[in-house]
Amino acid sequence: MVFETHITLIIGGLLLGGIYSMIAFGLTLTFGVSRILNVAHGDFLILGSVVGLILFDIFGINPFLSIAIIAPLFTLLGMAVDRGLIRTIISRTGERALAASIIVTLGLSMAIEDSTAYYLGQAGGWAGGLGYISIPYNLPSITLLGYSIPATRLLTLIAIIAIAFLMWLIVTKTYLGKVIRATIQDRETAMSLGADVGLTSAITLGIGIALAAIAGLFYVMITSVSPFAGLGLTVKALTIVILGGLGSLFGSVFGGLIIGLIESYVSYYVGTIWAAPVAILLLIVILLVRPSGLFGRRVEEVRK
Repeated sequence: MVFETHITLIIGGLLLGGIYSMIAFGLTLTFGVSRILNVAHGDFLILGSVVGLILFDIFGINPFLSIAIIAPLFTLLGMAVDRGLIRTIISRTGERALAASIIVTLGLSMAIEDSTAYYLGQAGGWAGGLGYISIPYNLPSITLLGYSIPATRLLTLIAIIAIAFLMWLIVTKTYLGKVIRATIQDRETAMSLGADVGLTSAITLGIGIALAAIAGLFYVMITSVSPFAGLGLTVKALTIVILGGLGSLFGSVFGGLIIGLIESYVSYYVGTIWAAPVAILLLIVILLVRPSGLFGRRVEEVRK
C-alpha cells in the first residue's frame, strides 16, 4: 500500500510538473526570443481550459482529440496578438519595450479574465456562475503489476511526454528551431545573419500561448480552476523559469517537474495549503545559493 501511494504521488507530481513545465517552457521561449514578458500567459491557460470545456460539453469532442483544434487555434491567436498588439506598442517604446510589454499584457490579462468570467457566468450551470470549471472526463483505472493507476492521469502524462518530444524535435531538428536557439543566444548576430527575428518572435509567442492553452486543457482534466487564476499561474510559471534559470529551455522543464513533485508530496503529507509556500521557499534557497538558477546564465548575459 505504501509503494502504491508513492507511485500515485509520483505520477500525480510528474503530471502536475509536466503541466507546469509546458507553461514555463512557453514563457521562457517567448522571453528568450522576444525579450518581452507576457503577463497574460496564465490567462491563455484559462482560455484554453474554457475552449476545451466547450468542445467537450457542447460538441462532445474527446479532450485528447481537441488538442488538434486548440493547438493551431491558439498558435494563430498568439501570432495575431504579437503582430496586432504587442509589436505595435513596443516598437514605439525603444528601450522601455520590456516595461511596455508588461503593461500591455497585464491589460490583456484583465480583459481575458473579465470576458471569461462573464461568459461562464452566462453559460448556465458552468462554473456555478463564477466558480471553478473542470472537464468531467474520467476513464476506469488501469491495473499494472497489481497496482491501480488512474487511466486519465496516465494518458495525460503520456500526452505531455509526446508534446515534449515534439517540442524537442522542433527546437533541435528544424530550421525554425535553429533560428529560435540562435536568437535566444545572440539576437543581434541572428539578425545580422539574415534571420527574420520579427516573424520568429510572432511564431514563438504563438507556440508559447498554444502550449499554455493545451496545459490548461490538461489542468482542468485533473483539477478545477477559477477564471481569475490566470495571473497566479503566470507568477508560478515565472517562479519555475527563475528556478530553472533565465534563458534555459531545459531549466524550465526541469524546474516544473521539481515543483510538481514537491507539491504532490507536500499536499499529501502536510496539506494542500502548504504546497505553494514550500515551492517558494525552494526558490528562495536556490536564489541564495545560485542566483542565476539551476541551469541559467547570469542576468547580464541574458540581456545581451
